[in-house]
Formats: sequence, C-alpha cells, structure tokens
Amino acid sequence: MSAAQERRDGIDLLHALENGVPSASSAVAAAERIDPVLVYAIVSYLRAVHRASDPAASPILERVVKLTSASATVLRKHRDGESDPVSRWFESEHEYRDFRGRGEDLIDLLIEKIEG
Repeated sequence: MSAAQERRDGIDLLHALENGVPSASSAVAAAERIDPVLVYAIVSYLRAVHRASDPAASPILERVVKLTSASATVLRKHRDGESDPVSRWFESEHEYRDFRGRGEDLIDLLIEKIEG
C-alpha cells in the first residue's frame, strides 16, 4: 500500500472513531488495511486525548472498544502495533496527548517513520 493510501485510511479511521463518520464498518475495513503501528497509535491517541472521566468522550471510547473487538485481524494488528519498534520509539519520544487536535500530524509522523 502506498504511503498516501495508508495516510487516507489512517485519517478515515481516526475520523470514524472520533466523529462517528464514516460508518463503523468502514472503520473496521480501514483498520484491517493499515499498518499495525497506526492501528495501535490511533487507539492509544484517542484513549489519551478522550479521558473516560469526560462524559463527552463516552461515544468515542465506545467506538474504540467496538473497533478493537470487531475482528480478529484488528485485534491482532493492535497487539502487533503495540510491540512494534516504531511504537516503542514514539512512546519514548512523544506523548499522545501532545497531538491533541493534531491527529493527522501524528499519522504523518508515524508513516514517515514506518516508511523511513
């Protein structure tokens, strides 16, 4: 998959989970296509930025839970992404919440590192 397509799918997944658009089924399809690092990072980002103590975060976190339990492929990608060296690098150098409102920048940084 090209970096441009990976970016589009990552952004689609982020928007689907954060805003509920596009549909849950397209979110699962996007998660099944993208690199495991992106699946893990998007889920981790949303959990860090949208705290469970905030009632407004409930729909977002519910969509995250549904995604990570939607298919064995997505669950495997999430686990694989967690142990990937790129994820470990990111978490040693950055905080997910520092990308609040800049989820697309997070995706761009990770794709650059994956491709590099």
